[in-house]
Amino acid sequence: MAGEGQILQAAREEKRWSFTYTEEITKIRVRYIQALEEEKYDILPGTTYVKGYLRTYAKQLGLNSDEIIDLYNASAKPETITVFETPSKYVKVRPLWVRPAIIASMAVLAIVLLIAIKAFSQSGNKLDPPYVPAALPSAPQTEQTTPPPNTPVVTDPTNVVANTQEGLTAQLVFTQPCWIEVRVDGQPTLQGTFTAGTTKEVKATSKIELVSVGNAGGLSITLNGKALPSLGKAGQVLRNVVLTKENLN
Repeated sequence: MAGEGQILQAAREEKRWSFTYTEEITKIRVRYIQALEEEKYDILPGTTYVKGYLRTYAKQLGLNSDEIIDLYNASAKPETITVFETPSKYVKVRPLWVRPAIIASMAVLAIVLLIAIKAFSQSGNKLDPPYVPAALPSAPQTEQTTPPPNTPVVTDPTNVVANTQEGLTAQLVFTQPCWIEVRVDGQPTLQGTFTAGTTKEVKATSKIELVSVGNAGGLSITLNGKALPSLGKAGQVLRNVVLTKENLN
C-alpha cells in the first residue's frame, strides 16, 4: 500500500501542478511540500506542523485528509522524551551572611569617600568665575535679490528627481499577504509569500520584472521615490509586469 507521501505526489502530478504553483495555492513552502511527498518529516518544525500541512495539502488536492493523517499516524515514529537526571553531588552555597557583609563594606567605603571629597572642597581656594567669551557681532543683513526672469520653473520636482536618479530602486510594501516572484535585469532576485506589513527593496540597472504577483491588490510599489498606481484588485494574479524608467513619466 502506498504511503501518504506517494499519494500526495501522485495527486499533484495528476493535476499537473508545479511546486511553485502548489506553493501559491497551499501557502506551504516548496521545501516543505517536497518533504511531505518524500516523507522526510524531520525537516518540518514538529509533529503539529506535519499534521497541519498534511491536512491542508490533502484538502487542496481533493483528497480525504483524515485518511492521509491515519496513514501518517500508522507510520510515524513516537517522539522521544528527554529525562533530566538529578545531579548526585550538591553545589556548595555561600552562607547568607556573606552578601550583606559585602554590601555593608561598600556602603562604608562610599561614605568615607564622600566625607573626604567634601573636606577637600571646603579647604581649597575659591575658584575664579568661569570665562564667558564676548558675543560676536551679528552679520549684516543683505537685501534679497530676485531671480533672473529666465529662471526655469520646475513643475513636478518628484518626476525630475526620479528620472535623473541612476538605475532603478523599487520599494515593495505588502499591505496584504501576497506571493511574488521578481527578476532584476533578467536575474531571479526575490521569491516567496510575504505577510502584511513587510517591506522589500529591489535595485536594478535598467529593468525590474514582476514575473508573478499572487495578490495584486495587496502590493504597493514606489519606484525611485515615486508612488506607482495600484497594479490590480485584491486576489488578482498578474504575470510579467515590467518596471522601467518609462513608468515614471
